[in-house]
Amino acid sequence: MTSREEKNKKYVEEINKEKTIKVTKIVLKSLAIIILVFTLIFLYAHFYEPMRFQTNEYLIKDSNIPDDFNGIKIIHFTDLLYGSSIDQNYLNKISEEIKLINPNIVFFTGNIISKDYEITEDEIKNINQFFKGIPYTIGKYAVSGDHSFNLIMENTNFIHINNEVLSIYNGPNKINLVGINYNEEKEIKTDNNGYTISLINNYDEYNKHGISSSLVFAGHNLGGEIKLFGLPLLGNDKHLNSYYEENNSKIYISNGIGTIHNLRLMNKPSINVYRLYNK
Repeated sequence: MTSREEKNKKYVEEINKEKTIKVTKIVLKSLAIIILVFTLIFLYAHFYEPMRFQTNEYLIKDSNIPDDFNGIKIIHFTDLLYGSSIDQNYLNKISEEIKLINPNIVFFTGNIISKDYEITEDEIKNINQFFKGIPYTIGKYAVSGDHSFNLIMENTNFIHINNEVLSIYNGPNKINLVGINYNEEKEIKTDNNGYTISLINNYDEYNKHGISSSLVFAGHNLGGEIKLFGLPLLGNDKHLNSYYEENNSKIYISNGIGTIHNLRLMNKPSINVYRLYNK
């Protein structure tokens, strides 16, 4: 005959077994939900957000901007990285957007082809036509970055600026434009009396060249590619945000268009449009 103590022990064991089963089910369900959420986030970051480029608009006010440049539109884009998330269809979308904006000046700050991507001759022609077809009324200017450049940019009407200063005229007034190749440490002398814009692919390298600029456009870091609560998670650069003010310079760093890790999260690819005003 089973004693009361044995019955109680058996009852407790059954209760504990039921609790263990219930806890196990909760843990497994929670793990399944976590895996599902992370899978959905990965799929979104890999397939969806890299395809959703946007146009950011900025107003730049500076009393030193020459009158003849008051109200002009500048487009800045960077880090195309063709062969990552970028293909011919994507180029067509970007081209249509730029044509709608109809800029006066266009700046490109480098990195055309994704690293290790084996580009075909047809793709080279298509990318060349993309750059060639970008409209402008004053000028198109580019720095090379650290990937393929010269072969594609030939005969596109882009002026390649390699550690030098150019004067951009719109009427009798001018602005100074500096193009920096950060692979070469070289001091570049600028006209201190004029409004100066500098182009560089990676702003982390800017101070090596002893330049003083009113305005700097850069790229390279892709905004860190993945952002959580506004904090960039990928990228080794010091400057991973989109805007800084340093040494009386306004620095705008584009998110770029392509990807390095084929991921973007809370950080859409973009082109930037700027309006210059001196009042």
